[in-house]
Amino acid sequence: LNTAQPSTVATMAQQVRPVVVAMTLLAVSLGITAAAAFAPAAVKHLASYPSSALSLASNGEPSHSLPFFAAPAFSSASNPTGAAASGTPQSATVTLRLPLGTLFDGRDYTFVTESNVRGYEWTAKETDILLDDLMDAALGNLGGAEPGGDLGLGASVRDSANASPLAMITDYELSQIVLVPTSDWDPSSLGLGNRYDVYDGQQRLVTLNLLLAGLRDSFRSEADELNARKGGGGKRAVALSATADEIGGMLMPAKVRKEDVPRIALRRRDDVLLRRILTGVGSIEDLQGDDDGKDAALSVASPTQTYSKLTPKQRSNLLSPLSPANARIFHNFVRLSDRLASLTTRERLRLLDYVVERVHLLVCIPETSRIARNIVMSQGRRGMDNEPVDDFKGLVCFRYTVEEGDMYRTFDMWDALAAEPPSDSDGPAGISSAAGDAPGVVVTEPVGRDVVASACLLRASASLRTKIRSRGGDEVYEWERWLRQELWLRNRRQSQHQQQQPWQGKDFFVEEIEPASVALRKLRAGRWDDFAFLSKTSISRKKDGMTKQRREMAIARLEFLRDVVAGVTSAKEAEIAVLELLLRAEEDYESGDEIGALVRYLDELLPMIEVWTLWMALARPSPMQRHARVFALLDAMDDLDAVGSTATEVSGGVGEMANSLRECMDGYEFGATAGGKRLAAAVLKRMNFHLLAEEKKGAPLGSKAETASVDLIQQQWPNQGEGEEWANRIGNLALVSSPPPRGGGRAKKRASDSSSWESKRKRYEKEPWPLTCQLAELDQWDVDMVRDQQRNLVSLMGLAWSLENL
Repeated sequence: LNTAQPSTVATMAQQVRPVVVAMTLLAVSLGITAAAAFAPAAVKHLASYPSSALSLASNGEPSHSLPFFAAPAFSSASNPTGAAASGTPQSATVTLRLPLGTLFDGRDYTFVTESNVRGYEWTAKETDILLDDLMDAALGNLGGAEPGGDLGLGASVRDSANASPLAMITDYELSQIVLVPTSDWDPSSLGLGNRYDVYDGQQRLVTLNLLLAGLRDSFRSEADELNARKGGGGKRAVALSATADEIGGMLMPAKVRKEDVPRIALRRRDDVLLRRILTGVGSIEDLQGDDDGKDAALSVASPTQTYSKLTPKQRSNLLSPLSPANARIFHNFVRLSDRLASLTTRERLRLLDYVVERVHLLVCIPETSRIARNIVMSQGRRGMDNEPVDDFKGLVCFRYTVEEGDMYRTFDMWDALAAEPPSDSDGPAGISSAAGDAPGVVVTEPVGRDVVASACLLRASASLRTKIRSRGGDEVYEWERWLRQELWLRNRRQSQHQQQQPWQGKDFFVEEIEPASVALRKLRAGRWDDFAFLSKTSISRKKDGMTKQRREMAIARLEFLRDVVAGVTSAKEAEIAVLELLLRAEEDYESGDEIGALVRYLDELLPMIEVWTLWMALARPSPMQRHARVFALLDAMDDLDAVGSTATEVSGGVGEMANSLRECMDGYEFGATAGGKRLAAAVLKRMNFHLLAEEKKGAPLGSKAETASVDLIQQQWPNQGEGEEWANRIGNLALVSSPPPRGGGRAKKRASDSSSWESKRKRYEKEPWPLTCQLAELDQWDVDMVRDQQRNLVSLMGLAWSLENL
């Protein structure tokens, strides 16, 4: 290249660049990090030549540029990004125990929250707990004004004669914070120092900054009041001002001829009020809004001192255009300022000294972001810690979304979706409370963060056809691979239709994460009417083939799947296939396309999922075997014409699957474990639904169906050998709407009476379940009756699950 003519270089560039782009897209789809690492280097080399040599392809059209998602944020679990991945020298993980005064001194430790996407979430409750602990440790029994009045600053605040024996005698350990060095610190403009990305500890660090800001403003206000007196404030006012300036230097560490740097900075949208509070100078707009002339009294040199004096209308004007995190920062700062105002000068000074000198944090600085994430995960999940789904949220909202406005809009929509849902008895909600705090954000309904994480896990497993482990935090790498695969496929499809706007993270959330999360919430809550294709109105759309009988049978099968997946560990993988079927059926129904596909989903695929889920629950195969069945079901959804061949191929033949199920059902000890009883309840409920459907009767709904459990019919066995053989078989179990009475004393006597056959008969004949009512027709219950019931149930299983039609 160095000796070639410019025309030759242009020709070579035109030929090589499409190859580089192709290699990058191949790496995205296959997860090959070597090709992804090569592509940017090759493009960088070509970029050293004039842009005119690279701008046109051989046909005169603009050449393809690298997509915005060319470089993954996390290449893989085994090859993380960071210092180790970039070729820079690696350093060991460092853990230091530092007092807050050292941590907040100078610019050696400044913080940002680029990776902590959850935002500031502490409320007045958590803030009060922290301040109470610090005040108890710092002040001991000095909780209010001293009898002799305020001490002058000339008196020693560390005078042991006046101090409480409980005050300032022990250090306060504020747990661990996890930091990762950033690469954007510029010494030429910022001076010597370091900036760290906070992976854990954001809530504590922000609240400590608010506490120090409140102390600063309290000393500054007192100094201003002294200076306003006739004759000036004297040495006391000078000392108070110096103390306020010292705290201000901790919050905004200054350097001569260098740019200002705050101690901690949140994301731009959430940092508005925090930045004002740290500087101690608000905006003039903070004080606008009243028409009665009260604003003039608030116009002081440092408006943040007066935040607690704002009227409700002024607070509304200040907070309404800002994010919820800004509102929490404002309320916590006002709360801290009000509580500090009730302390004497000496108490505030003692608290300041204690916070600076005796409050310690364990500062952990790992060498890579992946190690930082694993450290945070290993500390336990206490409700405010980052979890893998929060890292994925950051990728979707910020790394893979182009426009800043779209980033925060997607962020708000994710928060609204992950908000705490209402109870199922309240019914579906149209919009969450979190969504109400973000103008223009509308989400179908809140589902909770755990459901969003589960939906991502299930959908990524289905899309990638791979088992994703949900431990250790490594699932975020697979989630990113799922995201990048969808980006590549969708953008490739859009490029064929000449669409200019790229399909990006915001579209991924709306089209993939939100529908899957809402559907999973409905599935786990059993809210079948909330699915459009299963609603009662769907029966009126005869063109879709939905009949009352088909709808009721589909709901019965889905109820069985829900009960088994929730109660049996060996069948939990089936939820991948169930969620995928629900999403596809809902999409086909609402779009009106593929009219026959909905019927085939319900009549062919859903029974197959049900049978294989039953087999997984009874046979307890290995995880590899379970995933093989699930992925085969997903392949069948992609090719409905191959449903029959898929079943035969995976199960090894119709007869083999049917015989395996019968053998497992006949020998399974259902009553021996709690999980076995839950499985028995699901199986018996499904068999009862089958009988009710044949008689064209409606199935029990509501609490009777939700609380149904199994009752051991015969508990006392004259022959010990017969008891060991038959006591826990399904033939000795009856489905009941409520468990028999238990307890001691009279309750124990009633329980003993209720175990007699006559007592059970009276209870069974009142049950809404046909199989249980049939038992009430028997005069006695012994081992022969158990054998007969066992044969009948194993035979009924073949009819309920249509084993002969597999």
